[in-house]
Amino acid sequence: MLGSDATQDTFTSSWKWTAVISLATLAVTTYFSIDRVRKSQRAKQAKRFQADYELLSETVVLLDKLASTAAQKADLTTLSELLSRIKQAERRFPELPLSTVVAHIDAYKKTALPDDFRRKLSTKRIPLDDLLDLSRQQGAAIAGALAAIGTVHSEIDRHTK
Repeated sequence: MLGSDATQDTFTSSWKWTAVISLATLAVTTYFSIDRVRKSQRAKQAKRFQADYELLSETVVLLDKLASTAAQKADLTTLSELLSRIKQAERRFPELPLSTVVAHIDAYKKTALPDDFRRKLSTKRIPLDDLLDLSRQQGAAIAGALAAIGTVHSEIDRHTK
């Protein structure tokens, strides 16, 4: 009888180890499967956001260039094209705070100096204080737009990493 009890204890002990190993294997496999699905979804989301991320980067470059000069209405054609593309991205991805970028760029466009401001300034038809005020408003609008773009870039990074 003692021999038969020992066999049953050995069987139960090996059965427990098999169950523990199987459970651990199941847990690890499940974890890696979920991780793979999560990474795949983030990669798809990153691919969806990539064009808009690059659009915002292109806008940053243009705004940096415009920040070094007092922009006139004629200088804003490229910015208007980028703004229309940003508005399209805003409709595609309402969860991103693109509306603040649009608002700051619109504010910047409203502060553009008249195309012939040099002639108007020399003939005293436009006060210098008005031009300086528009120039300050341009700087503030550019700073706001750059900060808003940075926020959107951070939000996209948060969604894709």
